[in-house]
Amino acid sequence: MPVTQTIKRNLKVVILLINIILAVITIVAAYGGKINPETTTIPAILAMTFPGWVILTIITLIIDLWLFRRISAIPVITLIVCLTPILSFSPLNFSSVKLTPEQEKKSFTLMSYNVFGLIDFNDFTHWSKSHEQLKYETKSGILNPTLSFIIKEAPDIACLQEFPPAIPNPLNHISALQMDSVYAIFPHRTGVSGENVYSRFPLYPIDLRQPESEYCWFGAAMVHIMGHKTLVISVHFQSIGLNREDKALFHQLTEGDGTTKVKEVKQQLLGKLSNAFRERATQARLLREQIDSLNVENVIIAGDFNDIPDCYALRILAQEDFKSAFSIAGCGPTYTYHGNRFFFNIDHVLYRGKMHAVSYNRQKEGNSDHYPLEVKFIWKD
Repeated sequence: MPVTQTIKRNLKVVILLINIILAVITIVAAYGGKINPETTTIPAILAMTFPGWVILTIITLIIDLWLFRRISAIPVITLIVCLTPILSFSPLNFSSVKLTPEQEKKSFTLMSYNVFGLIDFNDFTHWSKSHEQLKYETKSGILNPTLSFIIKEAPDIACLQEFPPAIPNPLNHISALQMDSVYAIFPHRTGVSGENVYSRFPLYPIDLRQPESEYCWFGAAMVHIMGHKTLVISVHFQSIGLNREDKALFHQLTEGDGTTKVKEVKQQLLGKLSNAFRERATQARLLREQIDSLNVENVIIAGDFNDIPDCYALRILAQEDFKSAFSIAGCGPTYTYHGNRFFFNIDHVLYRGKMHAVSYNRQKEGNSDHYPLEVKFIWKD
């Protein structure tokens, strides 16, 4: 057999094996959210990297079409099998809904925003200086940028996470005037440990049983929206809990630092990831049980889920009756968290009942480590 034919045959075998391995990994990543993390967390971890595997599959398809067309059937089948998860990560709702004046009267807007304690995440001087230093450096007349954004947008309902006690604070440029403006927009307010529901509409607090975790809280209220009794829950599910050393290690990885050890990554990052997946599954079960016990038709769950679309926790929570505002009204891929080089879509708005999401916007305001979401709902006839 000529040398060139031997090389071509060996290359074909190698590319075939790469296609098969990539197909298996991509499909596992696509449906990793179906696997209980208490059994194994490997599929859940792969699911977080699913967009990357899709991109690699497309690149492989192009190479296959160029070199060995028959093998290209493997990535094509992979993309078809993964179509539903792909649309969950990147919905294709191109047409925008234009409401008539009559429909506008039946609509309301909801904002979901993890405000990072109202600290300006972009001002990294906060992390290296003492409180005493910052007190002397605080400039008069500067307003808190996150509060200014909320006041400017003035949604009908705001689900705010990591929202500190609403008191004037010169350290974060929180003025009494800003707080007065917030209270004027949202005369009805309730919350638990920083997880708040602020509303233009009348509400009364709902006391939910909280998870046994310092990182997860549920703030809930029954809100009377245009005559519709609606359970609104502001959630903050289990975070990964990375410390400064973990974040520094991740920076090394993203910079391609060859000195970073795989074993160290596994111990510091994967261990905390695995624990967080299991915690969120337990927390989602607890919240779903309480929602079912309240037996309310109209429900909105919004906040920082610390996990991606179609993850196991969201599946437990949504089941068959909740819809994702992102899936129904969003368009294209997005990410809602941008801190520490982690770019993931981990903030979500789920809903059920007589309402329908007609628009979904991830705002570009970036003074927190999360981006705010704004969803417009309309009541069905």
